[in-house]
Amino acid sequence: PRPRRGTGGPGVGGGGGIDRGTGRASAAERAPAVERKPRSPVRCRVCGRTLTDAGEMKLMRCEECPSDMDEALYERLYDWRAGQAALLGQPDFCVFTEKTLMAIAEAVPSTEGELVVIAGVGNRKLGRFGADVLAICAGEACDGEHEEGDDET
Repeated sequence: PRPRRGTGGPGVGGGGGIDRGTGRASAAERAPAVERKPRSPVRCRVCGRTLTDAGEMKLMRCEECPSDMDEALYERLYDWRAGQAALLGQPDFCVFTEKTLMAIAEAVPSTEGELVVIAGVGNRKLGRFGADVLAICAGEACDGEHEEGDDET
């Protein structure tokens, strides 16, 4: 019978982990612990209610609260996303989800800094799609071409 982890069987060190004898400090020993600050509740930017639904948190508003979304911008982003997804051979949501497109159409960012703080737009997507999205938000024509050499995801 094989000893259970942490029971003192062969090759098992104290402290519940396997002692592999590397002589190196563990990650916990090398890096000081980073103290996480508790996140404050996400509140609706319209009515102030605490949001618990992921989609509402992405939009920063309750589903029932009025939207100030630019419908024409949303449609342009939606069409652009379909083209990008086709070029990448991926489903549309892999480019941006519909909630992220809505959040972009509500915020109408004009800088990378304004775009990257929108939930669903991280640094990777900013690098891949940011220039196109900002051009569309500015009302400019976008070639929609995805540069060769970009990572697939």
